[in-house]
Amino acid sequence: MGDIPFLNDLYMAIARALPRALRGYLDPALVLIAAAVIGVVARFTLFRWLKRLTASTTRPYDDIIVTGLTGRVIAWTILGTLYVQIEELPWRPRMIAWAQDIVAAMLVVSVTLVLMRMVSALVHAYGQTRAAGVGGTTLVRYIATVLLLFIGVASVLALFGVSVVPAITALGIGGLAVALAFQDTLANVFSGLNLTLSRQIRVGDYVELDTGKFEGFVVDIGWRATALRSLTGLRVFIPNKKLAETVMINYTRDPGMSVELAFRTNFDVDPERVEAVVLDEVVQAAAVLPGIRGDAPAVVRFREFGDWGLEWKAFVEILNFQDRFFLRHALMKRLHRRLHAEQIAVPMAGVASLTPRS
Repeated sequence: MGDIPFLNDLYMAIARALPRALRGYLDPALVLIAAAVIGVVARFTLFRWLKRLTASTTRPYDDIIVTGLTGRVIAWTILGTLYVQIEELPWRPRMIAWAQDIVAAMLVVSVTLVLMRMVSALVHAYGQTRAAGVGGTTLVRYIATVLLLFIGVASVLALFGVSVVPAITALGIGGLAVALAFQDTLANVFSGLNLTLSRQIRVGDYVELDTGKFEGFVVDIGWRATALRSLTGLRVFIPNKKLAETVMINYTRDPGMSVELAFRTNFDVDPERVEAVVLDEVVQAAAVLPGIRGDAPAVVRFREFGDWGLEWKAFVEILNFQDRFFLRHALMKRLHRRLHAEQIAVPMAGVASLTPRS
């Protein structure tokens, strides 16, 4: 107790009051109590200050780390001190070794669980940024947490002299049978991993499959399927293997594109006049309709002589793919009114479709 007379007297009084068999536990117990006090003080002073400090930053990563450590600082301080103080106990060396292994295993398990939660939260937070090419998906979080869990389990087993290498070797033949039994599941897992690592799609991207039946925002990439949310709010789950094998358009990678307006006119109209009228109408529409690229002039093309008239297509550049339905609707109405006002006969109602900008 140092050179403080009061503490020395108190220590000696406590030691004399204890039975002889318990006196060997006094010093470790006092050190353990002191460690618990230090942990409590750190929890409510240092880490509270760190929380206020991280709250002032814009990125969430430091908040996740500080929050994860705050809840375990007291327990880790006590376990770490207990591991050291076990050597001071009046036990046999074999019992001391076993006790230290148990305490170390508890500490490893606690650290592993905290790291799993922290890494999952960090990956999810990173996935919310547009710079993320891999993060934010269920598949990546599963892989990260499983790896940490494997390392934690292997560390605990190593403390008790159990090696996982022979077990992994023994699973060689059995693993082949398991791989054959779960062939489709493993194919979906590796396909999903390939999609994320190759940065073909990310959470938040808007994609369309070549079938034309499915399109929407990527909500999540799981270990079995990728979830899309359509513009109507429905969720569509597509197996990762099927998604990796299909032709896919990712509109988010190049949000600018062209709205294609198809229409017909009678055979007796002047093509030069039709082209001039359509271009003029698009310029007027760009001044009042947000979402049309004013710096990119529209293109009007005379396609062919159809059965019912001249076939035309107009391509209008837009800024965002999400506005394509509204802009196509608005442009077709304006085009119909303008052709009617210019007395350019339209034998059949025009149709429109969307084509990516080349």
